Amino acid sequence: MPDAASLPFVTVISTGGTIARHSDNPCDTVDYAEIGHDLGGGHLLSALPDVVRARFRVREIAFSQKDSSHMDMSQWAVLAQCIRDLLRDSPDMAGVVVTHGTTTLEEAAFFLDLVLDGERPVVLVGAQRPASAISADGPANLHAALLVAASAQARGKGVLVVSDNEIHAASSVTKASTYRLDTFRSPDFGPLGVIEGDVVCFARQSVARRHIDGDVLARLRHGVPRVDICYSYSGGDGAAIAAFHAAGARGIVVASMLPGMCAPAENAQIDAVCAQGVAIVMSSQGSSGATLARHDLRQRGIMAAGRLRPRQARIMLALCLALDLSVVRIQELFDIP
Repeated sequence: MPDAASLPFVTVISTGGTIARHSDNPCDTVDYAEIGHDLGGGHLLSALPDVVRARFRVREIAFSQKDSSHMDMSQWAVLAQCIRDLLRDSPDMAGVVVTHGTTTLEEAAFFLDLVLDGERPVVLVGAQRPASAISADGPANLHAALLVAASAQARGKGVLVVSDNEIHAASSVTKASTYRLDTFRSPDFGPLGVIEGDVVCFARQSVARRHIDGDVLARLRHGVPRVDICYSYSGGDGAAIAAFHAAGARGIVVASMLPGMCAPAENAQIDAVCAQGVAIVMSSQGSSGATLARHDLRQRGIMAAGRLRPRQARIMLALCLALDLSVVRIQELFDIP
């Protein structure tokens, strides 16, 4: 039996979500979110076999017990500061695991990746089935996340998402399926690595990381700049864009028709609000490929989201606006592959 002090030290922060939900019906993998109940963070580790828990020195912190659809940037900012403080105060800690609901897990991971810049890994993990379900995936996912957080190979790779024995970069991962276990995918470049048995294997490096000045967390305490997403479609009249502007949006991300096109009336409304100082970012509804800064967009003063999907682009634009960054600097961040 190894000495406890020699075991890899990992902090597990629980925030709620499917991984910590329970239903009285073991066949329920659909209605548990509304009719089930939360188990609390402590149950997550107790669900792992003793032989697994004996491999790590784990500290548990209960951050929240919320469905991830109730999480937002103000709460992720508090979570980011909590992670910063833990890493600063525990130099012997190998890494951090955050359990999170999968609905907004990709947004949480991207937010944290933008504002955290340390070497030690921060790993987000969730589940597609509640803890009470037949063949619940939460325990296996959590074990894999602990392995990655404790791995020296994971250092310097930014915030990671671990699911279904795959390791994804926060900047490229998306939830692609409603109920399948292999829901998290990185459409353009694939996962960074895999977990096979209890071996962590990274096959490639992540693409260049974006980083937002950490001072943004203090700015967000005074409020998050309003940035909305407008879904473009054939025949769209731009009414949603006008409504977002009227509601006080400082920025609007357009989820355009591929590869970055909008209906004529939408374009007219985009130009109108852009002329009034609203920051516009053109992204696309596609799961892969980049929205490029074409000549037309540059001429109209519209930024292009690059490879970021609409929800990611919204987060980055809000943080950039909180720091009053210039359009040129914001576009530079979007251009990072």
